[in-house]
Amino acid sequence: MDFSGRIGGGGRGGARRDVDEFGRDRRSRPHHRKPYERPNRGQRGHSGGHGGHGGHGGGGHGGGGHGGAGNGSMVDESADLESRLSSLIIKVGDKNAPTLQNNLEALSVVLEKDFTNHETTVLRTLRQCVLELPWKVTVYSTVAGLLNAKNNETGAKVITLMHGVLCKSLIKGDWCSVKVIMRFFALQVATKTISASTLLSMVDTFLKPVAGQTAGVVTAQNSCFVYIAMTTLL
Repeated sequence: MDFSGRIGGGGRGGARRDVDEFGRDRRSRPHHRKPYERPNRGQRGHSGGHGGHGGHGGGGHGGGGHGGAGNGSMVDESADLESRLSSLIIKVGDKNAPTLQNNLEALSVVLEKDFTNHETTVLRTLRQCVLELPWKVTVYSTVAGLLNAKNNETGAKVITLMHGVLCKSLIKGDWCSVKVIMRFFALQVATKTISASTLLSMVDTFLKPVAGQTAGVVTAQNSCFVYIAMTTLL
């Protein structure tokens, strides 16, 4: 995983390079609430409306109406399933119950079963949960590890997705997201989804600019890099 060229904010005037403690502006990234939106909200009513138009515009014998209703029903079922999958991912680990391990295992079975048909929904929800619910990063790293254990192709898609998000966050100088994603990758070593050497090479990318700085000169950006490295390895 090579993202060394993205360290430093992408060269657009050094955007957000001098942010303090990852620029945690709660007005722009309010982690105290749940800012994600459940996907496909309102889809059911919309689909049903189309089915109704199909029935109205069908032929004299009503054949077109039946076809429209059937398509609308299929869309409704797909939307409902995606909504349930998103809800399961979002809510898992909300309560630190003794059954958490069983819940995680059950969730991974459900996600693996429906991943092929609902890959976009599963990946999008996992991404948003990792970014917006950082206090549950251990939960979602475990889910990713269980998915990888069941199907390494699924695990590879999750890792590829999060690596892409990491690269984009580095370009934007979104250090808060960088920190939580690096922690996510560190936890993937424990699940054997990525190797320890891969993680260390990623951490080394953050430390190289620090090692090359002038002796006695401390910058906010290099302090940020050191903090990311420390929180990744702790």
